[in-house]
Amino acid sequence: MTNRPEFIEHAEDAVDRTAPHPGERKYATGARARSDDPGALRAEQQDEAAQTWFGVGLLTDAQLRGTILGTVVGGVVGALVFLPLGLISWGGLALGWRLLIAALCGALAGSTGMALYFGGREPEIEGETQDLDGRPSVGTTLRDPDTDERGR
Repeated sequence: MTNRPEFIEHAEDAVDRTAPHPGERKYATGARARSDDPGALRAEQQDEAAQTWFGVGLLTDAQLRGTILGTVVGGVVGALVFLPLGLISWGGLALGWRLLIAALCGALAGSTGMALYFGGREPEIEGETQDLDGRPSVGTTLRDPDTDERGR
């Protein structure tokens, strides 16, 4: 494993304590988790569909939580990162307006990027991207041989 800053290690430890065990499908419990019976798989699919949310399409519970988290965190971080741009003179515009415009642009950029990232990452962390054989789905970071069982 690579040498990471301490705050990242703490964040990853928090994820490890709260997320399901790597390799488990989120909606499969007990004997159903190891079954490839069509009835059990249909029940798992129905459980997942019962917990979807309507947004720009149907979102799973993890996708919605990740999108909301990314929107909030990304908006705050983006506003703070772009805020110093308001200190640059913009053709006679008052300082307050410059700071407000810069913060709004940063919030929009940050929230968009982080909503997309966490909206896709949260399902991986919660085990919603597992195939029937318990392996990560094709195209997920978990399938990459250079990452651990959580995709880091």
